[in-house]
Amino acid sequence: MVPKTLAENAGLNAMEIISSLYAEHASGNTKVGIDLDEGFFALKYAADAACTVLRVDQIIMAKPAGGPKRDPPAGMDED
Repeated sequence: MVPKTLAENAGLNAMEIISSLYAEHASGNTKVGIDLDEGFFALKYAADAACTVLRVDQIIMAKPAGGPKRDPPAGMDED
């Protein structure tokens, strides 16, 4: 269950990963696992998207709210 979920969350083909793990374990190589360094795009793209959203949010929050400043009409008091 864990390798399948890990492979799916990593954006890999879960069936291919599970079958290769079974084959390796059947041949006696029990110290194998899923290589997430190659092909782990889901986490990388999610982190990139989050950073982009945060950068855009910083840009929006840095700008003052409201429209252009205008002078009050002539002859009007401040109160």
